[in-house]
Amino acid sequence: MKRVLVPSLPSPDSALSLPDEEAHHLVQVLRIRNGEKIEALDGRGAKMLVEVELTGKGKAVIHARSEPVRDPSLMALPITLEMAVLKGDAMEWSVEKAVELGVRTFIPVLSAHAVVQVDRKGPDYYRERWQKIADQALKQCGRLERMDVKVPTPLETLMTEKRGLRLWADEASRAEAPHVFEALSRVESKERITQGVAILIGPEGGWSESERALLLRSACLSTSLGPWVYRAETAALFATSLVAASMR
Repeated sequence: MKRVLVPSLPSPDSALSLPDEEAHHLVQVLRIRNGEKIEALDGRGAKMLVEVELTGKGKAVIHARSEPVRDPSLMALPITLEMAVLKGDAMEWSVEKAVELGVRTFIPVLSAHAVVQVDRKGPDYYRERWQKIADQALKQCGRLERMDVKVPTPLETLMTEKRGLRLWADEASRAEAPHVFEALSRVESKERITQGVAILIGPEGGWSESERALLLRSACLSTSLGPWVYRAETAALFATSLVAASMR
């Protein structure tokens, strides 16, 4: 079923005007018909069957046609993906897959060896771009809660933010560090869910020496993804899949 993301769901007795971007997507991309029924999501866990009324010039309103429905199984998981900024399609692909795997919070991380110069367009530009990609993935995959994309954050700042459990996919120590699966098995399932799990993925060029020193002093746990060397986006997908599976 076609879906639309709205700030709030319409009440039974009044129509709700769609944001311009959502109305444009319905009319120009999905070719919605007047009177067609679709699903509206509020991004906070509720969905509703609505009827679309086209009001001209790319505008549309929706009318409630059911009661709001909530399904806990379609909510995000308490996973935070902390991922060094990658170039081009790799970052956008990672954002999309993070939504599909149930990640609740996505934090782009600024690192010394990052290829993308975020300052050129400003961190807010990238946050908004990646949030839009996340919202499109939300509507396509069926989950009910938006993934919150944060403003790109320097690694030094990120390390001051405490996490219940932060797993660092440490490529350089993969021979000695415990596998992510093993590290997860040491923590009770209930604790993983109540405290949440953060996954830290480095840049294509690896961490600098000073960044590695900072990570080794921090509270994050150095873990391995096995003997092979993965591309950053593959490492993120692999690690996130393991963590998500441990919570379901």
